[in-house]
Amino acid sequence: MASRYAQEGGQLLQQGQPGEAVKSFQKGLSIDPKDVDCLMGLVRTHLSTGAARDAEGAVTRLLQVQPENTEAQAHLAMLKAQAGDPVALVTLKALAAAPTAGYFERFNLGTLLSERGDLDGAKAAFEAAQVVAPQSVYPHFELGRIAVQRKDTKAAVEHFQQAAALAPQEALPFLMLSRAHASNGAVGLAISAGVQALEHAQGKTRLAVLQDLFRLYLLANSQEAARRTILELRQIDPERIQYIHLQGLSAMLAGELAEAKGLFQDALRRAPNQWDVRHSLAQAHEALGERADARRLLEETVVAAPNEPGPTNDLVRLLMGDQDHARARVLLERVLAANPQDALTHLNLARATQPFDRAEATRHAKHAQSLGEDELVKTQAAQLLTELGG
Repeated sequence: MASRYAQEGGQLLQQGQPGEAVKSFQKGLSIDPKDVDCLMGLVRTHLSTGAARDAEGAVTRLLQVQPENTEAQAHLAMLKAQAGDPVALVTLKALAAAPTAGYFERFNLGTLLSERGDLDGAKAAFEAAQVVAPQSVYPHFELGRIAVQRKDTKAAVEHFQQAAALAPQEALPFLMLSRAHASNGAVGLAISAGVQALEHAQGKTRLAVLQDLFRLYLLANSQEAARRTILELRQIDPERIQYIHLQGLSAMLAGELAEAKGLFQDALRRAPNQWDVRHSLAQAHEALGERADARRLLEETVVAAPNEPGPTNDLVRLLMGDQDHARARVLLERVLAANPQDALTHLNLARATQPFDRAEATRHAKHAQSLGEDELVKTQAAQLLTELGG
């Protein structure tokens, strides 16, 4: 049975108090320097905080007391491999492949292989860890991350759902589940998971959740929720340019154009080289009917970000309104060279080319129709093809 201090330290670690956990384990070791449970607790705590040197010192000490401890051997092998020891990876693979291999032998191998980009090997190791510890949240979480890297959103959703079910008081699995749903186009489910993440999120994680939720609310056209979210972010960090910009976007979504314009102007004064803020201010001017100011700002934005589709396509719309199709073509061709799969750029290039080369215009309109995820772009491309006889 674990000693009193080992039990206390374990509880403190589970409660997210690694500093207090270390104190408890060290107190136990001051009474019994060979307390294996305190030594193991110290190893796990240092690993959880990324203190590799302290973890290696603790695990070396543990192996002096109990040299046959395979979990300790696995921790030491992982630490040495991360430090560049080529033999340590071989050792860790052997430990994980043993018939008696436990959770940490397998999980550590998965962690190391994942760090080295061996996703197939990491997946197999995490799945093996899951077999011996089916109630552990971590293999599911890591398998979800691998699925994200492979762009397998369905598998990512499944693993993050299981991770969230196993750790319902933890914010991170819900945050990752929300992002997986968003990647899958399921905005409603993404918002639901984000709200659950927010219930338990603190510090930097809470900021990440709020930022994600704000963007999801914009996608869902949930104006009041978006405004409420950005106001909370502004309260947390009122001087952050990004949040001033986002508040402007929220106001613009709600149709409060004068407020949006003022917020964008404030953000641009603070960050004059931030092209996306300048672009937003141009859009606010255009929405207010202030075409000259909009064009001036769009010209400046395109100079600052020549390969970005958004500003160029907005400027091109004004240029073609002025019948300046030749300049529009030059700007669009430059953007398309950097973004060959951008459907709106293909559509606008088709429009700009239509007066000069109907065959070329048809080719770009077909690209816009086939590439577009935006239904409006696809519909407009289809209409243009009808006009072109394509």
